Amino acid sequence: MSSRKFSDRREVMTYRQHFAHLWSDFIRTTYESPEHAAHVFRVDAKTAENWWNGLNAPQGWVVGRALSDPETREAALAVLTGEAA
Repeated sequence: MSSRKFSDRREVMTYRQHFAHLWSDFIRTTYESPEHAAHVFRVDAKTAENWWNGLNAPQGWVVGRALSDPETREAALAVLTGEAA
């Protein structure tokens, strides 16, 4: 079953855009550059640059990796739950 059958597409897209913005905030406050984020998450430079600029959001495995890393867990949780200062 497609999720489109059960949710308003505009609402889904708005949240996707919002999440991309949140992820960009996390990446910018946690890493020195898109290249640094690419190295840490082992993704290509274009992917990390898109995260940095808020154009795309990551797949779930990347979020899971950020949350499972003791060095980034608090920052990731704060930004992704809207509790960042």
